[in-house]
Amino acid sequence: MKIILDLDHCLIYSSYSEICDLECMGKKGYLYLYHRPGLNDFLKLISKIRKVEILFYTSSKSAYAKWVLKSFNLSIKYQLYTRKYTKRKITQFGEVFLKSIAFISQETSTKNFVIDDRPDLWDENGIEMISIDPWHGEIDDDQLSHTSVQLLKKITLLNTQSILK
Repeated sequence: MKIILDLDHCLIYSSYSEICDLECMGKKGYLYLYHRPGLNDFLKLISKIRKVEILFYTSSKSAYAKWVLKSFNLSIKYQLYTRKYTKRKITQFGEVFLKSIAFISQETSTKNFVIDDRPDLWDENGIEMISIDPWHGEIDDDQLSHTSVQLLKKITLLNTQSILK
């Protein structure tokens, strides 16, 4: 089982402006980095799920993504996939980077749970999408706690189905 997590607007928010009343988790040049409320608890929870691979998949550049992940102080094993593993597409609204499980895994028998604020960037079968509202630094945000409940329900259902087979 894989849990695939997006970074920007899903787990973190970075801004060229400081956000009052929100702890800045890092600063690089003029860029301020903020963790979504509940991120530490969320990461602890998913790290305790048995037989799970944790992947971070972002359309950001590698150096930026590594800087963000370093701020998480993770003690768990994970994999990082960046813009190199996306497909660039020009739309009427500008450039987007499409994500696909095919870019990162050839294994089709594994259940893939994707948590992303941009489900429109995923166009495929073989993933279980858990959409999360985009985060732009709101202090009272509680989306990760709701997402945790959704994820645990889906994993429980999956485990129940495999036992019944």
